[in-house]
Amino acid sequence: MVNVMIRMKLSLLRHSMSGGRATLMIIGGVFGLLLAASTILLGVLYNNETSADLICIAFGFWMIGWIIGPLLVGGEGTLKTEYFTLLPITQKKLTVGLFGATFIGIGPIVSLVACFSLIIYAVRLGFWAVIVAVPGMLLQLVIIILLSKVVMGVIGEASKSRLGLEFGALFIGAVIAFLNVGWYLLPAISMFVEEPLPEISLAARILPSGWAMVAIEAVNRSHYFLATGVLCGLALLCGLLLITWGRLLSVSTINEARINRYNRNKSLFLTWANFLTPKTSKIGVVVLKELKTWMCDPQRGRLLRMGLWTGLFYGLFVSLCGVTLLMPWTGVVLVMFTCIFSNNLYGFDGGALWTSISIPGTERIDVRGRQIAWIIVVAPVSIVISLIFLYLSKLDWAWVWVLALLPSLLGGGAGLILFLSVYKLVPVTDPHRRGRGTIVSGDDMNAGKLFLTNLLLLVLLFFASIPTLVILTLGTLLHQNLLKWAGVPVGFCTGLLITWYFGRLAYRRLEARGSDILSIMQCGGIVQFLDNKVVQTEETFSNLSAGKSVLVGILVTMGIIFTLPQGIVPIILKLIGVKVRSWFIALHLPENIQLLVCIFFVLVGVSSLIITRIIVRKHKNMQR
Repeated sequence: MVNVMIRMKLSLLRHSMSGGRATLMIIGGVFGLLLAASTILLGVLYNNETSADLICIAFGFWMIGWIIGPLLVGGEGTLKTEYFTLLPITQKKLTVGLFGATFIGIGPIVSLVACFSLIIYAVRLGFWAVIVAVPGMLLQLVIIILLSKVVMGVIGEASKSRLGLEFGALFIGAVIAFLNVGWYLLPAISMFVEEPLPEISLAARILPSGWAMVAIEAVNRSHYFLATGVLCGLALLCGLLLITWGRLLSVSTINEARINRYNRNKSLFLTWANFLTPKTSKIGVVVLKELKTWMCDPQRGRLLRMGLWTGLFYGLFVSLCGVTLLMPWTGVVLVMFTCIFSNNLYGFDGGALWTSISIPGTERIDVRGRQIAWIIVVAPVSIVISLIFLYLSKLDWAWVWVLALLPSLLGGGAGLILFLSVYKLVPVTDPHRRGRGTIVSGDDMNAGKLFLTNLLLLVLLFFASIPTLVILTLGTLLHQNLLKWAGVPVGFCTGLLITWYFGRLAYRRLEARGSDILSIMQCGGIVQFLDNKVVQTEETFSNLSAGKSVLVGILVTMGIIFTLPQGIVPIILKLIGVKVRSWFIALHLPENIQLLVCIFFVLVGVSSLIITRIIVRKHKNMQR
C-alpha cells in the first residue's frame, strides 16, 4: 500500500507542476534549501556548546514552521482520505500508506537536508556520536512531520465549532503579523547568538525537536543508557503520533455536523444585522445573505477573521516593540490584509453562482450587495482600531494621513475585490466537496494564481490611493495644513468612485459572461463553447510553463517589493522628515545617495512589472 500511495503522489505532483503552483513550489524549495544550509552552518561556525544550543533552537523553529506552514497555506496533503472512502482499505493500511506518502515532496526533502546538521555536528565528537545521530536524525524528521499532521487534524476538528474557528483565525493572524514585523526582533536574536541564555537552551532540549541532540551529547559523555533511552523515547513518540493521526483520519468527513452546529449558534452580530437590514430591498437581502455567509461559512469566515486579527496583532506587536512610527498605520494594514483574504469571492462560492445569474438583472444587485456587506464588516473595525492606535502613538501629523488613506483603501477594496473576483477568478472546490479541514488548501485551488492575483490587488490598491497621496505629499512639502486636510474628502471621493466604477465593471462582466465564468469554476479553467471547441480560459499565469512561472513570480515579487517598500515608502519618509531606517535599504546608506537609491529601486521595480507584462502578453499571443 505504501508503494501505491507513493506512486499516486508522485503522479499527482508531476501533473501539477505547472503554472503558479510550480512557481510557489520552486521558490519555496529554494528558500527552504537556504534555511537548511543555514542550519547546517550552525554546526560548523561555532564551538561545540554554542553549536549544540543553536541547532536545538533551529530545530525548534523547524518544528514550529511545520506546524504553522500548513495553517498558512492550508492543505491536508496531495492525497486526501476522501479519495479512499469507498475503497475496501482498512484504516490501518490507509494510515500507513498515507504516512509513507507524506515524505514525498519538497518540504520533507528540505527538512532532511536540515537534519544532516546533526550528523555534521556529531562528526566533530566522534564515531559513536555519528552512530547515534543517524537514527536520531530520521526519528526527529518523522516526529516533526507527524506532529504537523496531528496539529492540523486537531485544529481542523476544533474549527468545526465557532470557538475553534475564532481561535484558529486568531492564531494564524498573530503568526502573519509576527512575520511582517519580526525584523524588529533581530537585535535580540543577534545578542542571543553571541551569548545564548541557559534557560532557552534547556527549553530547546526539552522539546521533542531537541531530543536527538540530547542523545548525541549523552553518548559523547559516555552516558550510553541515557542515549539509548532518548532514542527509544523518540521511537515511542513517533508511534503515539502515528496512532493519534490515524484516529484523526478515521473521523467522519461528512460536513453535516459542522453545518448543523453553525446553524444552531446564532451570533449577536447576525441578530443585529437581521434586524437592521431591510428585507423589502433586493440589495438588503443580498447584504444579509453575505453577512451570514461571512459569519457561518468556515472557509470564508476564517479568511475574513484572519485579516482582522492580522491587523490587530500588527498594532499590538509594533506597540510592544516601541515602534511608534508604525502604530498609526494599523487600520490601513488591517484593510490591506482583509482585502487579500477576502479576494476571489465568487471563486469561493463555487457553483452557487448559478443562483445569481439564472435570474436576469440580478447581477448588479448581487455585486452591490456584496460590496455593502464587505464595507459593513470591515469599515467599523478598521476605523475604531485606527483611532485607538493613532491616539496611543501621539503622532499628530499621522491623523490626516490615516483619515485620508483609510476611506480610499476601503472603497478601493470594495471595488477591486469584486472586480478581480470576476476578471481573475480562481476556481475553488465547491464547499460541500472540500476536505476535512476548514482551511482551503492548495489542492482545492490554484494557490499560485491566487497569490499572484493578491499581488495584483496590492498594486491596484496603491494606484487607487495615488490621488490622496499626491494631495497629502504636496500639503506636507508646501507646509499647507489646509491642503493636507483636503486629502480627506479626496480620499473619500476616490473610494466612492472606485467602488462604483469597478463594481459596475464586475456586474457587467457577469451579465455578459456569467455562464462562461460558471463553467470556469466547474471545469477548472476549461470552457466548452457552442462551437464544441474546448479552449483554455484567459488565465494570466496558470498556463505558463514551470520556468516562465518561476521567472514571472520572481519578477512580480521584485516589482512589488522594490517599487513600494524599498522605493516609494522611504521617499515619502524622507520628504516628511521621519528619521527611521527599519528594513529600508536606502536609508542605511550615506545621506547624499539615499534618494538616488530609492529612485533606482522604483525604476527596477517598475521595469520588473513591465517585463512581466511583456512575457505574459507574448505567451498569450503564442497560444493564439
